[in-house]
Amino acid sequence: MEVTLDELLLSRDNRHQMHLELLKQYPGRTLVSVTMVMPGPVKSNFISLSLADKAEAFLHHYQPLQIEHITRRDLNTGSEIYFISRLPILEAKALCCRIEDEHPLGRLWDFDVIQPDSTPLSRTEIGLAPRKCIICGNQDAINCIRARRHSKPDLYARVEELFQQYHDTPDDYEL
Repeated sequence: MEVTLDELLLSRDNRHQMHLELLKQYPGRTLVSVTMVMPGPVKSNFISLSLADKAEAFLHHYQPLQIEHITRRDLNTGSEIYFISRLPILEAKALCCRIEDEHPLGRLWDFDVIQPDSTPLSRTEIGLAPRKCIICGNQDAINCIRARRHSKPDLYARVEELFQQYHDTPDDYEL
């Protein structure tokens, strides 16, 4: 089912509300919000749900994150996984970036480490380069997104390619 811009914006607002609730419920802990990279108007499909399954399974077994709580929501606007870590925020961000960069499916997962003021901590704030574009490798993917350098069908084809290439990755993959 295709998602409208209004639905995406409402979903973003709802995700922010979830951040606020979890930050209040777990004071002093680190909140991480994980979404699936899914270009195009259809955000909930076989690939995105499979990516969420793999991410959730990985998180349940990846001890370095020191996770004490996980919540998952599968919505028409895409799957969302929230987890609470006992790690300090900067340590959690570094580890989440490592997962994004090194796990075979990490490029298709977006880990946002949420600060106490409910804003995401950026990669550059911990001395890392921004994420690269999944198609051309441009040093800052956000530039490709803003300039619309790649078509949605090309982006989706790349997501399918990455998913197909790694769909047999064991759920207990270790970094």
